[in-house]
Amino acid sequence: MTGTSQKTRVMIVDDSRTVRAALNIILRADYEVIQAEDGEDGWEKLEQNPGVSILITDIMMPRLDGYGLICRLRASNDAALSEMPIMVITSSDDDITRERAHACGATDFIIKPVESSDLLERVNFHTEAKLKRPGEAPKKVQEFDEVETAVIETPDINSALEIIRGAKSGSVDPYAIDLCIEALPLLEYCDTTYELGLFDEIEKIKHALREAGSL
Repeated sequence: MTGTSQKTRVMIVDDSRTVRAALNIILRADYEVIQAEDGEDGWEKLEQNPGVSILITDIMMPRLDGYGLICRLRASNDAALSEMPIMVITSSDDDITRERAHACGATDFIIKPVESSDLLERVNFHTEAKLKRPGEAPKKVQEFDEVETAVIETPDINSALEIIRGAKSGSVDPYAIDLCIEALPLLEYCDTTYELGLFDEIEKIKHALREAGSL
C-alpha cells in the first residue's frame, strides 16, 4: 500500500474475537493488522505500536467503549493519534449512534455485517489519503460554496474544525445552530464520562435552543 515492502499498519478494536478474525482475514493480505479486544487494550497497543495508519473500532465494548476511545485519540497531544483516520464498525444502524460517533471524531462509519470489498475500498481510501497529505494545511472555506462542502472534502475532523475556526462569521452563521445541536451529544457524553462540571452550561444551551424553536 505504501509502495515499499513494509505493509501499512491497521488496528482493529472489537470485543468479539469472531469479528476481529473476520476483519483480519479481509485485510491481512494488504495490511499489517494489530488486534485489540476493547478500548483500553486498543489505547495501550496504539502507544506500543507507533505507525498505525488507521483505527477500525466497534462502539459497544467493556472497560472503554468506542466513543471513549475516539475522544481519547482526538484529545491526544500526539498528532499521529489525534489526526488518525477512525472507522467505526457497528451493528447499530441508527442516527443517534452515527451522529454521536461523528461528533466524537469518527472519520467513517460502516454497518455490520461488513462486505469485504467495501471495507477494503474504504481502508485503502483513508490510508492513501493520509499518505498523500502529510502536513497539508486545511483548505480555506472560501474555496467552496458552502461550509458543508468544505467539511465533506476535508480528510479528517481536525481539519474540518480548522476550516470552521478560520471561516468568516458570515460563512458559518447559517449553520451555527445546526453545529451546536450536533455537538450537544458529545458535550453531554464527555461531561458525564469525565465529570467536567458542564451540566449547567449544557442546560443553558438547550434552553436557548428551545427558546429559538430549534430543539
